[in-house]
Amino acid sequence: MKIGIDLDGVVFNSEMMFMAEGEIYDCRILKRNSTLRPGEPRVQDKYDWSQEEIQGYVDRYCLSRAFDVMPCADKVIGYLQEAGHEIIVVSARGQFDPEEIEIAKEKLCEAGIRPDRTLWGHLDKRQVCLDLGLSVMIDDRYEVCQALSEMGVHTLYFRMAGRARVEENEYMKEVNNWGEVYRHLDRLGCFDGGSNEGN
Repeated sequence: MKIGIDLDGVVFNSEMMFMAEGEIYDCRILKRNSTLRPGEPRVQDKYDWSQEEIQGYVDRYCLSRAFDVMPCADKVIGYLQEAGHEIIVVSARGQFDPEEIEIAKEKLCEAGIRPDRTLWGHLDKRQVCLDLGLSVMIDDRYEVCQALSEMGVHTLYFRMAGRARVEENEYMKEVNNWGEVYRHLDRLGCFDGGSNEGN
């Protein structure tokens, strides 16, 4: 089975850092309260910032290394690979600066996570996921999960606090940690001896 995994907000807790830094940047640096869309995951779309202000945020924070791997992400990814599944990282990283990719590679290596393939710079992942023939996609963007689930791809929506809740269905489930990821993948029969009951 081919399993797609996003990085920021799924494997890395970097989205929490980006969200916190966005709030501080808006209030402390820009001296404003310019929130437009409170539940929006991308800081570039969350605030009423000019292109210059967005670039100021990107320059300050997007090359930060001040984030970690989510608890048990390495363990569950390892279990999936042991079970013979192909792990494909599909990430938006690299769209602002190639150094984002190098930082991600370092963090993955430090955690002992070795994906079978990595695809960088994909914010809209729908077409690439279909082209890859993914059976499952794990992502923290609601619209990506919703669109893929409507196309028959099993999706796990890795939801952070403050983000939109999901209406679960046969193809889309909400998860909040890698233990829940394991449970849902087990129900899909991804592991030997999986319960394979219900979704």
